[in-house]
Amino acid sequence: MRLAVLLLGLALASGTWAKSPDEVVERYMAAYNDHDIESMLELVHPDIQWLSIEGDRIRVETEGAEALADAMRGYFEAVPSTRSSIEMMMVSGKQVSVRERAHWESAGEPRSQAALSVYEIADGRIVRVWYLPAE
Repeated sequence: MRLAVLLLGLALASGTWAKSPDEVVERYMAAYNDHDIESMLELVHPDIQWLSIEGDRIRVETEGAEALADAMRGYFEAVPSTRSSIEMMMVSGKQVSVRERAHWESAGEPRSQAALSVYEIADGRIVRVWYLPAE
């Protein structure tokens, strides 16, 4: 019994404990809102793909965890007020569909826009994100 408790504690402390797909997305969003790139990277697969869908085209925005980290560093520097909230979430197996609302300031005025995205989760990590145009 003590060994099981010890192993559970080690798994939780190391972050290797299996997470539900919706929890992975919620934790990723919290790390994003904290601008905590290291915590974001703990929740993504090393070969993550971030894809934008526009009409009948899909464009690769970033491929790989390091490319995502570089993109986020630049984005957080350019838009330091950025935050996102989840307005709606639906889980279907390993896919998590989300209506996200981005919030930021521009010229001292609050701004926001919503967009749909689908996160693919495997083994407790984000493998792929499809991001649709913002409204």
